[in-house]
Amino acid sequence: MREGRSIDTTMGFTTLDGLLMGTRPGTLDPGAVTYLMREHAMSAAKIEDVLYHRSGLAGVSGISSDMRTLLASGDPHAREAVDLFVFRAAREIGALTASLEGLDGLVFTAGIGEHAPEIRSRICARCAWLGITLDEHANDAAGPRITAQASRIHVYVIPTDEERMIAEHTVKQIGQTALLN
Repeated sequence: MREGRSIDTTMGFTTLDGLLMGTRPGTLDPGAVTYLMREHAMSAAKIEDVLYHRSGLAGVSGISSDMRTLLASGDPHAREAVDLFVFRAAREIGALTASLEGLDGLVFTAGIGEHAPEIRSRICARCAWLGITLDEHANDAAGPRITAQASRIHVYVIPTDEERMIAEHTVKQIGQTALLN
């Protein structure tokens, strides 16, 4: 965000693009789709099922789409899924920082962002080059601010209520539509 306006996003045309998620792959080489069609004779419907429901953390780990389960597991595939998530999140932060031509602050929110201090810690460590200095005690307590006072970039944990936001935006939109009629 710059001056309250979105400058860039990790999302694309669909929810498949961007950051690796529980069951969705995030950014994907389009050649993977043609490979599945050609080498595995997969239909469009089967590929769509794989991309929306059997990829991401679940697909990489073969165990679960739930980060808590993966963090508690000693399985190397779980570790690989977590490592990939951390790498991709840090890479997206770097790309968004370039789009913004700098970074004032970083906010972790929603499921993993609010509830996984180890993931926040690992992402912040990969982003230390930005000037992020994590306060581990504040991070373990979920903030709200989780960086040291001397950190050049301030990092926060801010809970979200997506259902409430959707409801508020819907009510606002309905009100605007009613005014137009």
